[in-house]
Amino acid sequence: MRTRFWIASALMLCSFVLTAEEADKAKKSPVSLTVEEAVEYAIKNSKTLKSSAIDLKIKERASNNAWNVLLPGASLSGTFTRANEYSYASEMSGKINKMMGYTLYNVETNKILKDSVYMPMMMSKNGYSSEKDHWSIAGNLGFSWNFSAAMVESIRMAKVQYEAGEISWEQTKANTEVNIRKMFYGLLLAQENLNIQKESLENAKSRWTQSEINYKNGMIPRLSMLNAKVTYENKRPAVLSAEQSLKQSKDTFAFLLGMPYGQDIELVGGIEFSYIDVDADELYNKYVEQNYEIQSLKKNIQTLKMGINATNLSVFTPALAVSWNLTPVVIDKDSNWFDKDNTFDNGSLSITLAFKNLFDMLPCSSSMQKAKDMKQQLEQAELGLEQLYQNAENEVHKLADTLVVSKENIEAMERNVSMAQDAYEATLKAYNAGTQERLELQDSEQQLNQAKLGLMNEKFNYISALLDLETKLNIKLR
Repeated sequence: MRTRFWIASALMLCSFVLTAEEADKAKKSPVSLTVEEAVEYAIKNSKTLKSSAIDLKIKERASNNAWNVLLPGASLSGTFTRANEYSYASEMSGKINKMMGYTLYNVETNKILKDSVYMPMMMSKNGYSSEKDHWSIAGNLGFSWNFSAAMVESIRMAKVQYEAGEISWEQTKANTEVNIRKMFYGLLLAQENLNIQKESLENAKSRWTQSEINYKNGMIPRLSMLNAKVTYENKRPAVLSAEQSLKQSKDTFAFLLGMPYGQDIELVGGIEFSYIDVDADELYNKYVEQNYEIQSLKKNIQTLKMGINATNLSVFTPALAVSWNLTPVVIDKDSNWFDKDNTFDNGSLSITLAFKNLFDMLPCSSSMQKAKDMKQQLEQAELGLEQLYQNAENEVHKLADTLVVSKENIEAMERNVSMAQDAYEATLKAYNAGTQERLELQDSEQQLNQAKLGLMNEKFNYISALLDLETKLNIKLR
């Protein structure tokens, strides 16, 4: 039996180890993502978006339940009171009046409890009878309801604040999407740069290897062979640095997507787009109102106006207060407490219409100062809105100009890459034939690499400007 136990334990341990290894392997296996898949993954898993969604949920709940300020208050209580001294007159007057139909009279409070014109005189007796004579029983059921015109504004404000929260969430989502796209294309650019550097390194290694062969065959001097080796060794640190930089950028990208640390990502696709012709004035006039910043500030202005109105209503209009309570008091504790003839109701109904504080109407009051502050904040917000319109117009024209210039640059650079490629191939043939120097070949290769990187950079500039223009006007142009 013990042998079987150890065998089973060993199998379980091996199974656990294999499971852990499989999980670690699954974590480290690369994930292939297109730009659209990356955006979709970020929207589902981004911590920033999840936090923003929670804020929106809070504002939605506040908007849906803002009417609860109109709910009445309700209270229910029961009271047992023990008097320090027992009043014989108080007890007997209650019992005698109950029997004779006279008014009930409370000696302690000196109040008449029922209508009557006669109250028999009773002798008071100080001292104690029994413990129960010290106790009195009363209950209370009360309702109260308060209303002011300012409450209506507070309900409307909650709805506007929720709408502002929706705009904020959409803006956060749009910013997340554009940032993910830009970083994806930036990684493609860095990856292409690394590939070019690796290709250049391989070419340098091949030339060094060929130089060694030529040196051994006595075709070139030792200095030429050493120069080829130095050129190769000088390129290696740059490649290693580019590899490390790309890895760190991918780790940051994985973090923004919501992936665990160390998750390798393979980027699928390239910087691909279609050229578009844009009219800056037409775009601005047609879509400027869709700008998230402008929409958000307009909601803030609307909220400020409601706040000013609510303050004025609170100060210059009366508030209504309605209260009703039922307060049954037991007359004779030795009789049935629930008998209506053994209780009397000390409750009441009150309806009050009153101003909260008449001094709040004075220009120097805190309420009026608060209203003045909000009016100046409103002026600032309206000035900010004008500035946003001007900034949006400037940005739209700037981005439209960038697209035009970038398109021309890309077309010119594509021709330049083609010419640099032809020049490099011709120089390489001449070098292999021994009619061209190594330095000439290196210069030709460097010119080709610069042309390729320049083209990639300009494509990145074009797609970035296009994404910024779409985000600024909240539209899709692709």
